[in-house]
Amino acid sequence: MSTIALPAVPFQAAYPQIVRSDSVSRSGQKVMAVIEYADPVWQINMKTVPLRASERLLVEAFRDAARGGLQTVLYTPKHMCVPQAYWGDAGNTALSNNGNLVSITGNSLVINSVDNGLTLGPGDLISATTGEYNSLFRVQTGAVAASNTMTITVEPTVPSYITAGAVVRFKNPLANMRCVSFDITDDLMPTASFTLVEIPK
Repeated sequence: MSTIALPAVPFQAAYPQIVRSDSVSRSGQKVMAVIEYADPVWQINMKTVPLRASERLLVEAFRDAARGGLQTVLYTPKHMCVPQAYWGDAGNTALSNNGNLVSITGNSLVINSVDNGLTLGPGDLISATTGEYNSLFRVQTGAVAASNTMTITVEPTVPSYITAGAVVRFKNPLANMRCVSFDITDDLMPTASFTLVEIPK
């Protein structure tokens, strides 16, 4: 699988959000049942800062390479790329030692091969990679690694294509996305905006 990267231009703050497909059954004003009819997916609304002429060319080349959503974009969060315990310490060696996903039980993950003391907290973003599949997760219940192992809970539920043995990244997590919309203003210093939606690969 070939992938493309985001253009190397400055972006405004944009945070990945989980989009859920729920159907609500009601009786009068009361909710009787809520059914999730599709798997949740990550979505990010990206927007650049005003672009210089050379940066605009990079963004337009990215738009062309994305081919209207046919090409996979390898996404790394720009503004939440390390766990909160390491804000201001992004070079900490504990972050560069990727973990190994040992087991998956519901939304609970057991990860080993991590540095003792590695700290993850609620809201932190991590990713898991199996082959060419890259999936993003938000930590719900964190942990501090001991005996080179930690157990955490995450959202959304781990998809079937992420399996035991997956590489877990704590710094610069990865997700496979597609660019489903794109707009660029017609100004001297334009801004570009586009939406990325998660796909398996």
